[in-house]
This record gives sequence, C-alpha cells and structure tokens, in this order.
Amino acid sequence: MKKLMVLGCIIVLANMVGFSQPFGKGSQAINLGIGFGNSGSFGTYYSGFLPSASASYEYGIVEIPMGSQMTGVVSAGAYVGWSLSKYSYSNWNSGDYYLSTDLVMGVRGNYHFIFHDQFDPYAGLIFGIDIQSAKWHSDGNDNDPGVDFTGTTPFAGIYAGARWFFTDSFGVYAEVGWLISVINAGVTFKIK
Repeated sequence: MKKLMVLGCIIVLANMVGFSQPFGKGSQAINLGIGFGNSGSFGTYYSGFLPSASASYEYGIVEIPMGSQMTGVVSAGAYVGWSLSKYSYSNWNSGDYYLSTDLVMGVRGNYHFIFHDQFDPYAGLIFGIDIQSAKWHSDGNDNDPGVDFTGTTPFAGIYAGARWFFTDSFGVYAEVGWLISVINAGVTFKIK
C-alpha cells in the first residue's frame, strides 16, 4: 500500500511541475538501461545469462514543424551496449556450453515525434561494430571440443522507443528493436 501511495505522490508532483518540450533542437539526453532478448553472436540461439546493459547519448540537431500540434526532431548520438550470454547445444543443465560476451559500439540517429510535453516517441537507426568473444566450457564427457573465438563484425539495427518525463530533466524509456537486446528499458536524463 505504501508503494502505491508513493507512486501516486510522484505522479501528482510530476503533473504539478511545469514542462517544456520533452526533446528539441539543442537538447541533450542520456539513457541508461538494461535489456532482455540478446541479439548477439548466436542470434536466436542466445540464452540470456544476465540482462544486457546499455548507455546512449543524443543531441537534437534540427526541428521540423509538422503542423500545429506536432514537431519532428532529428537527433544524433552514440551508443554502447554489453551482454553476457550462455548457449548450450542441449539444455541449460548441460555441462557443455559457450559463454559469450558482446560489446556493441556505434552511432545512432533518431527521429522524434513531439506532440506532448512529457511523452517523446521516436524511431531510429544504429551503425557500429560488435566485438564478440566466446569461450567453450565442457564437462569432459563430450567428444566435441568446441571452438573459442574472438572477432569484430559490423553492426546495424533499427528500433522504436519512447520516453516519459516525470520532471523536465528525468524520465524513463523503453526501446524495442535490434540493439544489444531486443527489449531495452531504463532511465533517461535530459541535460538541456
């Protein structure tokens, strides 16, 4: 019950605070989040071992008027994401598995659809690299020795997301698409 009361107070206070446009030309934002449904080395065969972690920065470059109630904003920035995953040929309890890490670094661009003072929906593209490393672990009962590998591959993705600001500079975000994970969510901080 206390949690509901605290949540209600936060919502009431957030609605009492005056808001400016959630994101515009010259705005800067930082997203920090976790993700599920890793999209790395083994593709759909990945079994998320831990939630992935990501951080991104963006800067509003230009505003594009889209009628009386909506503004479009183009932004550009940087992205970094990390994941640790386990892949087993048979099941989670098998003694033979790959333990794999992915580090994705890249640049991304977003198009924001601004029509509300607290809500910031957007869609974007990312281009960069994926630094992958996988190590084979065996219980010794299998003849398959596995292969350790490390490599760097190009990375490209498309995603859609939205942010909800509780104050003029703090909010939460969620993204769905091809980033370090298929589903990412966390906190966002608007600098300007």
